[in-house]
Amino acid sequence: MISNLHIKNIGIIDDISINLNQGLNVLTGETGAGKTLIIDSLAIISGGRFSKEMIRKGQEYSFVEVCLYLPNHENAIDGNIIISREIYQNGRNLCKINGRMVTVNELKEFMRNIIDIHGQQDNQTILDTTSHIQYLDGFVRRGNNATKRKIPKAVRRIL
Repeated sequence: MISNLHIKNIGIIDDISINLNQGLNVLTGETGAGKTLIIDSLAIISGGRFSKEMIRKGQEYSFVEVCLYLPNHENAIDGNIIISREIYQNGRNLCKINGRMVTVNELKEFMRNIIDIHGQQDNQTILDTTSHIQYLDGFVRRGNNATKRKIPKAVRRIL
């Protein structure tokens, strides 16, 4: 779960920090208020592409940081994982996971199953057949024992 999102120097956003609560969080506002920039920032922190034109006019860099509360994740420290990405006018990127520098590709791979942005033109992991086994595994882990006993029979029927 995203507990905090910090954005600096992206488009019209100077410097904001958004605290999110567990459950449904809704972003509302007038056209041009910056809602799309918040979603774009989530894509950026997930290893997405970034155009240096997105850097706030007159600034040298943009910065996005997210605090994730994932108490069962192997990289969590006190249940939290802090991800940050700085992007400079010269094209240089500085990505960190819990303070450790990583490449953009490592960031993208790490965030692949943590944040999934769904939009009209965005790719969705639900359509990626390589993710389907993860959905099944998650269903089985959360299912009751009666459900777990039925799965081998169902798989044998399919095969």
